[in-house]
Amino acid sequence: MDYSPAPESPDLAIEWIKKHKSSFGLFINGKWRKPKSAAVFKTVNPANGKKLATITEAGKAEVNAAVNAAKQAFPKWNALSGHERARYLYAIARQIQKHSRLFAVLESMDNGKTIRETRDIDVPLVIRHFYHHAGWAQTLESEFPEHWLQETLLYSNLLNLPHSLHCFSQKYAVIQDSPPGF
Repeated sequence: MDYSPAPESPDLAIEWIKKHKSSFGLFINGKWRKPKSAAVFKTVNPANGKKLATITEAGKAEVNAAVNAAKQAFPKWNALSGHERARYLYAIARQIQKHSRLFAVLESMDNGKTIRETRDIDVPLVIRHFYHHAGWAQTLESEFPEHWLQETLLYSNLLNLPHSLHCFSQKYAVIQDSPPGF
């Protein structure tokens, strides 16, 4: 009796990485961007020490570009109803769910966690977060109007804080974790 290949086989993940030329850049404002600084780092499979891919590291200019893109996109996002925003979040959750095996294998290969942990805990938790926030987007305005802020812009100095959060109303956030010495 022959068995079919395990759905957690790394073959599809490796093929996916190769399809992307083993290199991942920055996606800002709907486009892949080349960084102004050529800072990259490699990610290695801890199980075998082999390089998985080269990842672009965002510098100050790229972080500022991402924040500016978020600011420019905010008015359009803010004009959507909670139900419309929820549809986007639900769609993201469904796409992650659709490709959950691939994400689980990639996560396991990247950080050395067991496939059981990435498949049964990590990836489902990501999906649940999107479903959870989609639900809040859909009901917050009608169920909790006293907590609904239309035009609040909370701002902090992004590049002077080690962990900073720019919150563009309660509907959108750009999060950046500054690398040491940044």
